[in-house]
Amino acid sequence: MVKNKMAGLIFGDSYDVELKEMLDKRTLAGIPFGARYRVIDFFLSDMANASITNIGVIVTQKYLSLVRHVNSGAPWDLDRKNSGINFLPPFNSNDVKAVYENRLEAMQANLPWLRTVEEEYILLTSCNYVANIDFSRMMDFHQKSGAVITALYTKNHQNKKDGVEITEFDVDANGVVEDCRISSELIKGLEIGLNAYIMKTSDLIKCVEDSIKKGQNSFRRDILMPAIKHGRVMGYEAEDEVLFMDDISCYLKSNLALLKKDVRDSIFAHEDRPVMTKVKDSPPTRYGENAVVENSLIADGVIVEGTVRNSIIFRGAVIGKGTVVENSLIMHDSKVGENCTLNYTVVDRNSVIHDDRSLSGYITHPFYLEYNGRV
Repeated sequence: MVKNKMAGLIFGDSYDVELKEMLDKRTLAGIPFGARYRVIDFFLSDMANASITNIGVIVTQKYLSLVRHVNSGAPWDLDRKNSGINFLPPFNSNDVKAVYENRLEAMQANLPWLRTVEEEYILLTSCNYVANIDFSRMMDFHQKSGAVITALYTKNHQNKKDGVEITEFDVDANGVVEDCRISSELIKGLEIGLNAYIMKTSDLIKCVEDSIKKGQNSFRRDILMPAIKHGRVMGYEAEDEVLFMDDISCYLKSNLALLKKDVRDSIFAHEDRPVMTKVKDSPPTRYGENAVVENSLIADGVIVEGTVRNSIIFRGAVIGKGTVVENSLIMHDSKVGENCTLNYTVVDRNSVIHDDRSLSGYITHPFYLEYNGRV
């Protein structure tokens, strides 16, 4: 693929997830994941690995921490004089009088930015999952197929929540998308759309301009479906692991899935597709004399005095003496006191759990302690 032939557009807000408790202080793209990353890291890395250097990130609210994390985009080699990363907050257009509620409305509001894109193609993607996608191969597939739109899909949905709305594709043996529908029933082998598409930039701009004239507001109904009916949409399968975040239970499941070597390798063990994030000068992790750690991911800057099993501990967290943490996720700079018991618990950032506390949920209904929480 020719370098710099494709731009990227990331929808950083939540349109398809039920993570309301975690989105009180942040946007979806800024959610912490996997001990030291944020969700946007995976998409920026995937794009950077595909030589995409012009990236727009659409956000509407609670995006300050995300902007601070990404900053100029240096970890992804996006701190460039020309192109680079652009945050696209609401009200970029004089024609927009209200905050948009879906992807097409978001693109309508950011049409001025789309018109500045010089790359021939553009990749659109949401942030409702974590994966390591080879967008270079997807681009090659798109060009060779002659499709107007190439849609990314997966048959792997082990961490997907049953009962939530999904975009279901019918893809024939040649890769042509024959139909698209909204479904809420997960069936083995189902081809689920991942809200990632490649189009010619000029085609996308025309579609967005036409949608404004016609008063349309749905990408799937007003742009994708007509293209499918004319046989101009191809499906590209994401064969590697896809970790969904439909709700707090799926979020915990997807994080804990990284404790399995095959899943972890699917995300991180690609020499040509590294996952990059903001570097912090944290001290090494410190383990106390009686510390016990089994099958867990522990970030740098953590202090472990107790027992951690089958859990993920983020940077700067503290696990006190006599405390047992199992099947849980403890985020940045949270402190768990002494002689505590945590099981199937998600502890958000900067929280404090005092001595002798016991918090427990289940994998289908984890206990969640909010950002800056105190127990």
